[in-house]
Amino acid sequence: MTLAVMPTSFVYELVLFLHIFAAIAGFGPTFVWPVISVIGRRSDDPVFGARLGVLIEDLGRKFEPFIFANGLLGLLLVIFGATHDPAYIEFSDTWVTIAMTLYIAAMVLSLLVHQPNLKAMAVLQQELIDGASGGGAHAGPPPQVAELEERGKK
Repeated sequence: MTLAVMPTSFVYELVLFLHIFAAIAGFGPTFVWPVISVIGRRSDDPVFGARLGVLIEDLGRKFEPFIFANGLLGLLLVIFGATHDPAYIEFSDTWVTIAMTLYIAAMVLSLLVHQPNLKAMAVLQQELIDGASGGGAHAGPPPQVAELEERGKK
């Protein structure tokens, strides 16, 4: 008895569909966030920009599971293909090796560098929002704006 999942089977096609769906749902919004953040930066109101930043951070967390699912589902597709017919898809295929390496590198970079920076920015943005609701008058932009701009460059 073989445990192979045929590339023409319902299970394989379902996993392929979910892999493509997860890629669209997980990575698609990342092309929208920079456009929205430009709107916030061009605004004369730092609180408006901060609120947009908080919104982007919150929505980004909601789409994050799709990014992790995409890697897992891609791995399953390679396993299914390799168990069916080693000539079909193999882990040693150049494109699979490159894709897995890039995915793992991007996840490590995201989790160790990008996410901590985004969390710090979310705290600064919330301070801006809270400071604005407190009604304190500032001579010039609030101090959080400069740090947000610096972190945004990263």
